[in-house]
This record gives sequence, C-alpha cells and structure tokens, in this order.
Amino acid sequence: MTARLRLRFSRQGPAVWLAHLDMMRTFERAVRRAGIPVAYSSGFNPRPQLSFALPIGVGIATEDDWLDVLLSEDQPAGASAAETWMGALNEKLPEGLAVHAAEQLPAGGSSLMSLVCAAEYMLECPGLAAAVERLFLPEEGGTVSPWLVEKVSKGKKRQLDIRPLILSVQSLSADRVLLMASAGSRDHLRPDLFLQLLTDRAGLETLAAADCSVTRTATRLREG
Repeated sequence: MTARLRLRFSRQGPAVWLAHLDMMRTFERAVRRAGIPVAYSSGFNPRPQLSFALPIGVGIATEDDWLDVLLSEDQPAGASAAETWMGALNEKLPEGLAVHAAEQLPAGGSSLMSLVCAAEYMLECPGLAAAVERLFLPEEGGTVSPWLVEKVSKGKKRQLDIRPLILSVQSLSADRVLLMASAGSRDHLRPDLFLQLLTDRAGLETLAAADCSVTRTATRLREG
C-alpha cells in the first residue's frame, strides 16, 4: 500500500464546462508537470492513479471538493512536502481550477469515493424559493406521497423517489436555495433531478430550471 496526497479544490469560470474525463486528464497532466511523485497503474497504458470523491456534472461549479493522488512507495510523509506539491500544482492548473488544501495520508484506509455521504448545493434561479415552499406544503389527509422523477441512466429510464434523498432545503432569498442531498455510490441525488421535481410538482418554470446556476458548496465525507 502506498501513501496518498489528499487535495481539496474548487472549480469556477470556464472550467465548469469540463466533463469528468476531461477533469481527470487535466489533473493528470498538472500532477505530472508539477513533479508530484504519483504512482502509475500497471498494464500496457499506465496512467497516474487519481480518484475524485464525487464526479462533477458539466456546468456545475464547486467550492470545496476532494481528490486523492496515490503516491509512489518511496515518498516520506511530511506536511511541508504536501504544501510544496500544492503550490506547484496550482502553477500548472488552468484557469478556474485551484487547490486550497493538501494533506499527505498514510497507506491504508477507505477509498475516497466510499466515504462520500452527502453534498451541498447552492441553486439560483427566478422563483426558486416559492417553488420550494409549494413543494413542502402539507398534503391532504396528512399523507406523505413519493416524489417521483424520471432518471435516465445508461440509456434506460426509470422512476426514482427522491424524497428520502433530500436531507434539507434552506431558502436564502427569493431566488437562492441551499440543498443538502444524499450523495455517493449508493444513494445519490443529482441537483437536476431536484429541479425536475420542482417543475413537475411545484410550478417552477421550465426555462428557469434549465438556466439555474448550480454550485456544489461542499462534499461531505464520513469518518473512515
């Protein structure tokens, strides 16, 4: 087992339009150019071993996300090395991507992706808070019905009840809402599905939902 360099980074501006594979390649190039002693996979086409906590959808900004870089085995631990690598990496990353913290972790432990439990999103579009208020109005007879949306995955459509995946919703202004949702490999709510629910059940304008600004403000990790 080798040590890991755990990074916390943000994505803003033009970088929000990078797809996940493009994000991976961008960080791979930057890690190599920064001289970070990254470990490589085996096989015919070795690749730097990087893993994101949670992929970021195209068009979504993020303020605080996580990335692990697997280091080669002969690297001594040290906070000063992590700080040096962070500075070198920021010099090589393109506009809109920046690393804000770095920590070298010992070998072993759970994978980064397995630790993700929730994500927080800032959503902003006209009429958003009013739609959220309508969504949470009590139902007749005190019933609690499922909040079904259509999810497309690998070309297949299915109905998904996202009610249990919504952990909290806080209205900050008429047009801004803070959503805390389940996230990870098992129970995961994309913000576009929440917006779809608001258009289907709560009267949010379809055009407003389509143009909604989405920023992932935090990705929460469980202890492990």
